[in-house]
Amino acid sequence: MKMYTKYLDKLESLDDKVAIVTGANSGLGFQTALALAYKGARVIMACRNLERAEIAKNKIIELVPNAKIDICKYDQGSFNSIEKFSIYIEENYQHIDCLVCNAGVYFPKVNYRTKDNLELTMGTNYFGTYYLLKKMNPMLERCHSKVIVVTSLTAFLSNKSIDLKDFEKMSRNKNYGCSKCCLSRLTYELSTKDTDVTYYLTHPGICQTNIISSDQTGLPSWFSKLGHLFLYVFVHHASKACLTNIKAIYSLDKDKNYIKPRGPFAISGYPKAKKMPNFVKYPIIEETEEYLRNTIKL
Repeated sequence: MKMYTKYLDKLESLDDKVAIVTGANSGLGFQTALALAYKGARVIMACRNLERAEIAKNKIIELVPNAKIDICKYDQGSFNSIEKFSIYIEENYQHIDCLVCNAGVYFPKVNYRTKDNLELTMGTNYFGTYYLLKKMNPMLERCHSKVIVVTSLTAFLSNKSIDLKDFEKMSRNKNYGCSKCCLSRLTYELSTKDTDVTYYLTHPGICQTNIISSDQTGLPSWFSKLGHLFLYVFVHHASKACLTNIKAIYSLDKDKNYIKPRGPFAISGYPKAKKMPNFVKYPIIEETEEYLRNTIKL
């Protein structure tokens, strides 16, 4: 199990901090949780599959015996689950210092939808994150928390002027880029408001994760195997990619609140901070509220 301890050892302890990581049982989320546990934070692993979360927790404890790990049920494809999670956190934790919005899906099986009957990719990646931030906002404001939202290189390649009414007509691949573009716009808009919450946008480059695993997507097994081989050979490991999240957690620069890899084309490398790109600077909250009111009567 890889961990960039030389990088992490230069950072101060997080012994008194509490951090939530959504989708923490594998990939980037797991490595982020592991790094936070290594630095002494209490980590709340917010996961849909509790069995996999327990396995991931045990792996972290093997590497960091004194790790402080809690597991909470969290399904980002269900507004009911998100609401229950938010209430549970409010009732059981005095403060939350950091929320890492990492959970997401890519290329789901045909016609799969969220519990609220939204297209699964946008419904989980964007609308689920939006609803989580909305429900947790009172506590995040009270705690002066930091929120890290994980985007993707695909956000740069998607349609920047997307109308939320159009995403149901898109291909599954385009929906992923659209969801990440919308997340980027949301993070920027939230960061411009008069708030006690600090928002950072991160993208990990391209890294080795199980996001294209055939048992979790609509991709054929042969494609997933080739994809994993490509990722293993040509891109960086999730343990390095997660350092964009770690840098954001430690950052004190609110102007440079966009963290990405410093390598060519931001595909890999150690993290560096920049100002948010221009394409994210378009409002989306009002449109999102209207869409959800009209679609599922929130």
